[in-house]
Amino acid sequence: MKVLLLCDRESATGSNLRDAVLSLLTEMGHNVTAITLDHRDLHPCIGCFSCWTRTPGECVVTSDNANSIAKALVCADAVVLLSRITYGGYSADIKSFLDRSIQNIAADFEVYKGEMRHMMRYSRFPLWIAVGYGDASAAEQRTFACMVQRNALNVRPKDYLVLTIQDRGELEEAAQPILRLLGAGA
Repeated sequence: MKVLLLCDRESATGSNLRDAVLSLLTEMGHNVTAITLDHRDLHPCIGCFSCWTRTPGECVVTSDNANSIAKALVCADAVVLLSRITYGGYSADIKSFLDRSIQNIAADFEVYKGEMRHMMRYSRFPLWIAVGYGDASAAEQRTFACMVQRNALNVRPKDYLVLTIQDRGELEEAAQPILRLLGAGA
């Protein structure tokens, strides 16, 4: 399975988790591309919506690598977001890229599961796995899980998974649902 691992550069904990997840997925035979995101290297979305109208599927801001990462995302079988939980949300690095990845959904709307949502631009979207880490409170972990679930409604993967862990010590237990999901998606 082709897996895109998107990580933040927030801390040594994040780097250790990235290395552990990369090793685990590679050992399981998955073809993994790991990208460490840095919000300082990604220009913010300028809200022009050209990626929806003028250049469908591609951001007009081309002086960074957001377009190539967005393309790698839709070409993957699964995407793993490894993000420090920040006040219940994604880290600045992950959030910056997700803001720029709106090019992967269409501008038009439709009712999906009883709610108004953007239409799909592509016929399929990769499995969506979000691993939130760090010393987050129970309320922040619940907020993170709810946010990931709402994001999954927007991009409509075949399946999604959200996990929260404190540190690398909890990764082994958290790895089992990830491996089950990736096995089911194969």
